[in-house]
Amino acid sequence: MITESIKSLFTRDLNKLKTEIESYQNEEVIWKIDKNILNSAGNLTLHLVGNISHFVGAILGNQVM
Repeated sequence: MITESIKSLFTRDLNKLKTEIESYQNEEVIWKIDKNILNSAGNLTLHLVGNISHFVGAILGNQVM
């Protein structure tokens, strides 16, 4: 049961992230920072992907990376 819950949450959140990234007009804008924005959307996305990869692979999958 917990596996399905985690799968559902990851699917929901990754689909939302995909929607947000696709809303940018072009890839260049994803990497820009502006005034009060200290981190670009592209950089934040890279961090999320790395964290998810670590969590799923190393923690849940018990794999050494």
